[in-house]
Amino acid sequence: MKSRIIYTFFGLAFLAIITMGNSSGRANAGGNGGTGAPGEGTCANCHSGGNFGTSVDVKLFDLNTLAEIMEYIPGTTYAVELTISTSAVPGGFGFQVTALQDTDNASISTWANNTTSNTQLSNAGGRQYFEQSAVASDNKFNAEWTAPVSGTGNVTFYYAGNAVNGTGSTSGDEVVVGTTSFTELTVSTSGLENLGISLDIFPNPTVENLTLMLNAEESKDLIVNIYNQNGQSVLSENIVTQNGENRFNFEVANYATGVYFVEVTDGQFRTAKRFLKK
Repeated sequence: MKSRIIYTFFGLAFLAIITMGNSSGRANAGGNGGTGAPGEGTCANCHSGGNFGTSVDVKLFDLNTLAEIMEYIPGTTYAVELTISTSAVPGGFGFQVTALQDTDNASISTWANNTTSNTQLSNAGGRQYFEQSAVASDNKFNAEWTAPVSGTGNVTFYYAGNAVNGTGSTSGDEVVVGTTSFTELTVSTSGLENLGISLDIFPNPTVENLTLMLNAEESKDLIVNIYNQNGQSVLSENIVTQNGENRFNFEVANYATGVYFVEVTDGQFRTAKRFLKK
């Protein structure tokens, strides 16, 4: 009987060490993810019983303009913000998020600059996670993430937010998981050589006007499109170039501050350049 009591005591002590240890980050302490991403469970497997009216969301923002984006530019670094919202006040917060490409669930392990307190970047199971390093009092968590190379396609962020009661146990906590997907912005080029032009734009950044300078090998009927950073068209205009240097002016004073793309196309081939509207 005494040995059974001893075994039970050590078993409960070991379980307590594991569950409390995950407060310093599930990937860091436990070596696994809990976001609900393919191949992994969720933090709700351990934490349950709470009712704080919890919701969680992840957003990406342009580092220069702080505008929210829904389509990523390959190779561009973005600010990431994870927010846990509640209708009742919990004892603290925990979280975990990872980014995977949709085609094969490979990790986009390019996280950096986690600037909020009680956060860390951890690796587990071939994936990189942005997660808490201790129970946090704040409900917003910030880091940076660099988008993958061109041709990667859609990327999905898998995440879990945990509103905890602060007792140090896993009961009485509320976990919510979610996903947010971002598509690759595909307005870039097929090659200037196919269009038979050279393209320059100025000033960049701009406030009121944007000038396109096109050097063409011959007269051409072309279309100029301007897209915002979410891939939405804000201008489409037909132009005709002559052999030699051509300049076309576009008024952008009424455009919202942010990143835009100028696309020049003949309907078959196209090229694009990025500019910043201040």
